[in-house]
Amino acid sequence: MGKHLGVAYNLRLPQELKDKIAESAKELNRSMNADIVARLEDSFIRSDSSAPTNADVKIFHLKNGIKRVVFGKLLNNLSLDYTQELDQLRDDVHLALEVLSGSSFWNSLKFLGKDVLVYKGDNHIDVVDNGKKSLGWLIVEDHYVANNK
Repeated sequence: MGKHLGVAYNLRLPQELKDKIAESAKELNRSMNADIVARLEDSFIRSDSSAPTNADVKIFHLKNGIKRVVFGKLLNNLSLDYTQELDQLRDDVHLALEVLSGSSFWNSLKFLGKDVLVYKGDNHIDVVDNGKKSLGWLIVEDHYVANNK
């Protein structure tokens, strides 16, 4: 038995959560205990930071005086070309969410019971729970800014 620096704690959790932890631990090639500890540490780091991760905002300067504002929980998890037309960007967001849907990361988004839809309006894109509300995962808004020169 190796060095044991931690304190033992007997934890009861629902079978579904245990299965998610086991899947995540396997994907990350670590023990379930290490996965639980890493997740707990990460949650404390996030709660201690001065700005939550969903407060990140990116602004892209497009042609014709349009500024594209992008924000949401998935902003730093998706590497997309945010300068493309909204129709194409909507399709890329949809594809990225399909790929994520098979990962343990998707489970952390708590999508169960939600009908996830990438909605495109005239000047924006939003990932929504169909017919209900924005999920706050990714919002893209185009703003026209007049030049006062």
